[in-house]
Amino acid sequence: MHEFVIWTALEAEGLGANLQHYNPIVNQKVAAQWGLPEDWELDAQLVFGTSKSGKPSLPKEFKKVEGERFLTFGI
Repeated sequence: MHEFVIWTALEAEGLGANLQHYNPIVNQKVAAQWGLPEDWELDAQLVFGTSKSGKPSLPKEFKKVEGERFLTFGI
């Protein structure tokens, strides 16, 4: 819910955002780089800002869900 509220507030200010989820493998390196307690776990990073050109990015193309992005087995 925090991500949703923050993302909504950023969008209201005209900023774009991208939520990146992380694998625990990077936790130690991130903790060392930023001086964070080693027992903290990095779950995600919300990157926000505007494009350098000031224009929205081009439309994103997606693969078909059926057979390319979502597979089912044994159904």
